[in-house]
Amino acid sequence: MLELIPFSTATYWLNFTAHMAASSGATMGDIERAIQPYLAHVEENRELFERAKAEAPLRFDGKPATVPMRLAQAMFAATPIWCNGWIAEGERLAGVAESFRAAGQAITAGEIFRRASVLIGFAEWSMLLSPEKRETFDRARHLCLTAMELLGEKYEPVRIPYAGQELEGMFWPAAGGGRRPTAICFNGLHSSMEWFWQVGLVRELNRRGISVLVFDCPGSGTARFHKNLHIEPDTERYARPALDYVLSRDDVDPDRIAAVGCSFGGYRTVRAAATDSRFRMCLAWGALYGLPAPQQPVQTKQGEDGEEGAPSGMSGLDPRTMLWFMGVSSAAEWEAKRPQFTLQDVIGDLECDLVVFHGGADMQVPVMHAERVVSEAVNARSRELHIYTAAEGGEQHCHLDNLGTPLGHMTDRVAAILRA
Repeated sequence: MLELIPFSTATYWLNFTAHMAASSGATMGDIERAIQPYLAHVEENRELFERAKAEAPLRFDGKPATVPMRLAQAMFAATPIWCNGWIAEGERLAGVAESFRAAGQAITAGEIFRRASVLIGFAEWSMLLSPEKRETFDRARHLCLTAMELLGEKYEPVRIPYAGQELEGMFWPAAGGGRRPTAICFNGLHSSMEWFWQVGLVRELNRRGISVLVFDCPGSGTARFHKNLHIEPDTERYARPALDYVLSRDDVDPDRIAAVGCSFGGYRTVRAAATDSRFRMCLAWGALYGLPAPQQPVQTKQGEDGEEGAPSGMSGLDPRTMLWFMGVSSAAEWEAKRPQFTLQDVIGDLECDLVVFHGGADMQVPVMHAERVVSEAVNARSRELHIYTAAEGGEQHCHLDNLGTPLGHMTDRVAAILRA
């Protein structure tokens, strides 16, 4: 992973965000311009960043160091500088795209709108809880949908019933006649359904003859920002109606359905497949067996006397934003809910083919989660574990530091098992 911001546990998320944006379609030039304001902040506070690098080193061993509290607070305080830089560059690109659209150059405009949506979308991912977070999500989504329209992307809007409301989705049919194999995709902690298109998963599955359903799970995308639906542990409550919808279509082969999930979706997809035997296979693109207990503040060894160390925020979320994601109002309430997020009670019921991909140096979800999911799925029809290291590229969380090879590998495995 490139060291764009001085490496430390406190700056992991910033560096990783830049790599995720590149994997999602932004260019290195886009990213360079987006981070310039933050780089200026780094130069003005060089001593602070070097201290963080020394006291909370980033070793890429899956074991993040604790950040001294004073440094953690300083890093969070500078979050708006980071986000505003990404938004400004995204809006600049949107302006460029508008000029091409006005000139009748729809394809060029669409590609630039796509890049703009990625930058502004990742700004929202890093934002702390505020009214601007929803506004930024809406802007990024609008730009993404505009890009899809101009590029002639073919999908069908979908509504999936859930808890007296409807979850928004998109169905992307694969080319060809007859009943096609189909993948149902489950969001991660930050992502919305459009991200599966941005990152190329929809394209790669469609290219292999597999139709795709993406939808905003509770706690993600439109479900979070517009329906106030928070993340819940029982994936089956919304996986079943999503699967019911897919099976209602006459262009879907009911015997060739895959559950696919990325990051937190790696928990969702395994739970969905374990609780519904209609799935033919399950792909966990980054496994998650359960949510661990939060890291507790500790006394630092090198800090000032009495200074505490802050828990590592490897997901980019401060505690208040995380509570909102999970639909709780206090740390105590979250701690009471957190143990419900586990595969322990269902993993033995999974009977379909199981494929797990994981980064060998994942700093958000240690590789032990992937190993445990595979080892405890004792009734699965078949089990595969693919761990990517620095040698292959893609050793970080969900391979989003270098996605090219793993993305093709994953979608090849889905196609092979579904006989696409």
